[in-house]
Amino acid sequence: MPRLYRVVVCVTLLAAAPLVLTALAQAPPKAEQPGGEDPPPYLADEEDLPEIAERYGLDADALERLRRAHHHLVEHQQQPKPDPVEANGPVFVDWPKPDAAIVFTGEQIGYLEPCGCAGLENQKGGLKRRHTMIRTLREKWGWPLVLLDAGEQVRYFGKQADIKHRHTIEALIQMGYDAVGLGVMDLRTELLGLAINLDEAENPLTSANVAVLDFDSGFTKRWRVVEVGGAEGQPPVRIGVTHVLGDKARSEVAPTGDLTIVPADEALTELLPQIDADACDQNVLMVYGDRAEAEALARRFDVFDWVVAARGSDEPRIRLDEANRIEGATRGGGPLLIEVGHKGMYAVVVGLYRKPDAPADEPGAGWEARYQKVPLDHRWADSPAMYRLLVRYQDELQSLGWEGLGLEPKPHLTERDFAGSAVCADCHTAAWEVFEKTPHYHTSETLVALEPARHFDPECIACHAVGWEPQKYFPFASGWKSYRETPEMFGQGCENCHGPAARHAAAEYGDIEVDDAEMKTLREALHLEIQPNEGNMPGQLMNSTTKAVNNCLGCHDLDNSPDFDFQKYWPEVAHEGVD
Repeated sequence: MPRLYRVVVCVTLLAAAPLVLTALAQAPPKAEQPGGEDPPPYLADEEDLPEIAERYGLDADALERLRRAHHHLVEHQQQPKPDPVEANGPVFVDWPKPDAAIVFTGEQIGYLEPCGCAGLENQKGGLKRRHTMIRTLREKWGWPLVLLDAGEQVRYFGKQADIKHRHTIEALIQMGYDAVGLGVMDLRTELLGLAINLDEAENPLTSANVAVLDFDSGFTKRWRVVEVGGAEGQPPVRIGVTHVLGDKARSEVAPTGDLTIVPADEALTELLPQIDADACDQNVLMVYGDRAEAEALARRFDVFDWVVAARGSDEPRIRLDEANRIEGATRGGGPLLIEVGHKGMYAVVVGLYRKPDAPADEPGAGWEARYQKVPLDHRWADSPAMYRLLVRYQDELQSLGWEGLGLEPKPHLTERDFAGSAVCADCHTAAWEVFEKTPHYHTSETLVALEPARHFDPECIACHAVGWEPQKYFPFASGWKSYRETPEMFGQGCENCHGPAARHAAAEYGDIEVDDAEMKTLREALHLEIQPNEGNMPGQLMNSTTKAVNNCLGCHDLDNSPDFDFQKYWPEVAHEGVD
């Protein structure tokens, strides 16, 4: 009776596979979709702006800012875009079609899409691009794919994180993921509610040592076997996969009745008989932990060909070589370590090629492998399917509102209230004239001009309106609520840098009486003095006293403005004092 071949997806190391370093062939142009669909919209249509303004409660001034924001975005879209291949390298150059290809991702940490503030063409990542890359390999090129994600889909906890995790898992299921691990923040979401509503046949949640409720509930699987390929008379490729939450990460998870968590060693020891019985062609071990922890597990459990370390690496390595081989483990010649980076900016693709003279008695042997670090840049067109999912995500945020998302306005640290930038304009006319000419003036409307609009998303509005905490995404008590309730809190306004100014303005206008000492204190509290050589680049001054650059970096951080240079940027928005 012929041997039955299955593709088993396991978290393992491909120890025996000699790696061939290759470059990537250029992906399809941005406008091309694997299925022939039209690309999804990025901006609202200009003729729809009045209707959009009415829908969201924008007044006449806000509609004019919306037109300016839209025009600014259209102009940007029309500018020449950097060549992604020149910027980030070609992909899959000279690759023959593999017998199987494993796509590794992980540590998305909430980045459903790049922020876009620095121009999407300058940023990497996002589910829309990832889906197109996967569809290109699978549907256009006909590659047999195994899709594995090492976990940590979200960055924070709370209602928005719950919603984001649910939409992300839905997206990964739609892409066809075979196994998805669990990170620390994933385990702080409403995981039970998510798992209950997943179709058992599609549920990709995988962990050897973490279970929703318990290991018999069926909401997670400890070990998966995936079969792919098998064309032209060849048997299917069997890839086995499992995932563990490393012990360091396990110590960061608070006990809960919805989860059962055991040490990684204990879980993998229990799996060994099953892994041996399934006799997969390749075994994969995904570890939510750093490189050292992943390597230690690979040495203790020498049954894996590929080991994934989901923590600790900003980017995947450019190539795999002997430096990635895990010493002290022997399967297939020694397992290899994969690092996926974070923010979902890259995928790692390993192509597997069956050797014609493979020794049947050496587990994991008989394969050659090619490795590609795939930048998810704008060479990959936006997926219409993922666009529709992100529309549903934004619609859900809008439907819930700030209260439904559990966001309670908090007093500002100064215990002062915001006034809105227009109040500042009466005295600071020269500064206002500068402000009106900058994109800061219409940042709120920039979100409204997008398709879908993003001004109901706390993670967006926090840097696009007055009176929000930009890094923790919560509103201050007197800050922006909506166009109908607080239209004066539009834009990246004066008070986001200088501090809440309502009492200062009231004192200056004579609406309240304060003595000379308080008047001086109120003025000084809002004053920002730029120090010589202040800035965020090497050799420039940045410490607790450099308030201007520190304020800028609250929004112009590495995520949203990776190339931000305060000293180059400041002259574009420079303004001073009272006229």
